[in-house]
Amino acid sequence: MPAPEPASLFRLDDLAHEAAGRAIRALPAGVKPVLLDATAGNGHDTLFLASLITQGTLYAFDVQKAALDATRQRLQSLPDPHPEIRLVLDSHARLAQYVRGPVHAALFNLGFLPGSDKSVATGRASTLAALTALAPLMASGGLLSAHLYTGHAGGLDEARAVLEWAAALPRSAWHVLHLEQLNKLRNTEHLLLIARR
Repeated sequence: MPAPEPASLFRLDDLAHEAAGRAIRALPAGVKPVLLDATAGNGHDTLFLASLITQGTLYAFDVQKAALDATRQRLQSLPDPHPEIRLVLDSHARLAQYVRGPVHAALFNLGFLPGSDKSVATGRASTLAALTALAPLMASGGLLSAHLYTGHAGGLDEARAVLEWAAALPRSAWHVLHLEQLNKLRNTEHLLLIARR
C-alpha cells in the first residue's frame, strides 16, 4: 500500500473529522450522542458524523434547499442502524430553536456551497450568533470544530471575528487550538478545535 501524499496529512477537514471522532469515541457507554453539522453543504460532514454512531440525534443545517437535497442523497448510503437525522432548512444562527443538548460534537465548515452561487455564504453575524448559541449547549468533553475560509466575500472578516470569539473563551471552561496555513499566501484557511472542559 503506498504511503499517503504528504499534503493529505494536513487537510484541515480530515483533522476536524479526526478530532470529532475522538471526542465521540470517548463517550461513556450508553450515551446517546447529539451531533451537529452547522453547515451541511454537500453533506460530507453530515455523512461522516452519522457514520460514527448508531443511536442519538444528528442535526444538519443549511439555508439552501439544494444543499439539504444533496445531503439527503449522500445519506442514502448509510447502513442501518443509524442515528435520527434532522435536516433543518434554516440558518445555523437559529440552532438553539432546534437543537436539544448537550451537544457532543459540532462541525462548522464555513463559506459557500461548492458549485453554487458564491454570494450565498456564511457571514460574520450569523456565524457568531450560532457559536454564541451553541457554546452553552456543548457537553463537557464535547468538541466544536470551525473550518474558516478567507477567500470568499466577507470570509476574512468572518474568520477574524470567529478567531476573536474563540480567543475570548475562558480558559477555565475551554481548550482552544488554532491551526493556520502559514505559507499559503492567498485564501488562507484556519481550523479551530475547541473542547469544552
